[in-house]
Amino acid sequence: MKELDSTLKAANKFLRDQVFEIFTQPDGGPSIPTNVKVVLTGVKDYISFGENRPYVEYTLEILPTNKESDKWNAILNDIYGEETIIHTRSYEYSDLRFVVNHKIGDILKYFGFDDRVICTKVINRVTDKKMNESLLIEGKYDGITRTLVRDIITFFKHQRKGEFSLPEDIGGEDEYSFPNLNKNFSIFLDLQLDENVNGFDVDAEYWDDEEIIYLTIISNPNSEYNLLQDLTKELNEILRHELEHIKQYDQGYEFPKEPKDHEKYYTQQHELDAQRAGFKRRSKQEKIPLEKVVRDWFEKNKNKYKMTPDQVERVIQKIIEK
Repeated sequence: MKELDSTLKAANKFLRDQVFEIFTQPDGGPSIPTNVKVVLTGVKDYISFGENRPYVEYTLEILPTNKESDKWNAILNDIYGEETIIHTRSYEYSDLRFVVNHKIGDILKYFGFDDRVICTKVINRVTDKKMNESLLIEGKYDGITRTLVRDIITFFKHQRKGEFSLPEDIGGEDEYSFPNLNKNFSIFLDLQLDENVNGFDVDAEYWDDEEIIYLTIISNPNSEYNLLQDLTKELNEILRHELEHIKQYDQGYEFPKEPKDHEKYYTQQHELDAQRAGFKRRSKQEKIPLEKVVRDWFEKNKNKYKMTPDQVERVIQKIIEK
């Protein structure tokens, strides 16, 4: 044990003066550098493939770096707080931790350790008290959307048919619980196969009384798994849309009786807000103008609504006018 402690001290002495430039892609955008420091805190056994294996634990410190990195990390600081305890299934800072794990694991090999490392705490030193509130809210819901999409895509890669409950069926809790989101919820995932579908079709609906997002993905059994990229884009839009409805319920919005007329349905205020949220998410992810995203959606999904071209145009103008 003393020998292990002395080795950790030697490794920490080396790391103490090291600032690492870590490149990640926040929110799926362009790769940007972020400066971080690492402090090793101990060695602990974790279960891996049914065996107890030693992992070196560490604390990750995020430092002010540049305009783009600081803008993103200031949002995360506001969402999670300056210090975040990381558990085995934590999603916070997952992309950054993944890259740091590999870098620190490689360094520790020179000190006689295996490359098994795990982050147990993140200290975010980046703050911006002048950060626009709407930008903070947008960042929060984008982060939640990204987590949900990741879980669904990971599941879909291995399973194309059946009914499942997330996050429970991927080894998680019964419900999703996110910081600064007052409502917990789960996803009922209905995966179907249909040879008549061109690639895939996705539909979703949030039921507040059950706190469930009902998500249906119908895919063609003959389609290749290269459809995952397009499915990811679609899920980013539709899940951000449903999260907006969850926010509306949380804020006590009084939902009116659903109209039968499709134009009236799509131009209800709560539906316009949800559509904008989903389309803006997709526009941001794909770096495509918002209007093009909206028009492409209505063209692709024209079999789902009964509206004349003039009605569709009026709806589109309502969505993009704000």
